[in-house]
Amino acid sequence: MLYVVEMQFTRPDRQAAWDAWYLEHVEVLLGVPGFRTAQRFHSLAPWSAPYLAIYSVDGPGVFDSVPYRERGGRASTGEWQPTMVNWDRNLYAGLERAPAVAADEVLLLTEAEPAALADTGVEFGWLSAIGLDRTVARRALAAAAAARGRDIAARSGGRIRAYRPLMPQRWATWPGA
Repeated sequence: MLYVVEMQFTRPDRQAAWDAWYLEHVEVLLGVPGFRTAQRFHSLAPWSAPYLAIYSVDGPGVFDSVPYRERGGRASTGEWQPTMVNWDRNLYAGLERAPAVAADEVLLLTEAEPAALADTGVEFGWLSAIGLDRTVARRALAAAAAARGRDIAARSGGRIRAYRPLMPQRWATWPGA
């Protein structure tokens, strides 16, 4: 199951501090039982919510757990909360684990119909919203070599977005993970 967080950051003058905080925030979430992996991305093209974080989680119950309520959610963002707009949190079924996107790859993300992806030559994993905000009911994602992924996104007429990884995929730190 994938937990997908999308947003726009409104304070580019504080970018370095926000990025440092977000990396710490990812590590905090990876300490919550049920969180398995995390990776952050940034859209290569202008987009209303250019920042993307994808977490692999065990299931919807993770978000009702005491550890998550103590360390996660919108309230956990403290001073940064007003700077994060166009902020959506969706929980998706369809993939058990998010793909690890390497530094020389991009993540492709789309809400297009499957037929529109047939000529890409990339195998997309399909996701269906099952919880949280449910702002995007169905979407697909895939990892691709950077040059090829940028080309696919450019030829899609905006139907497929390419995201560069901001960090390698990280793994859970809780006991028993």
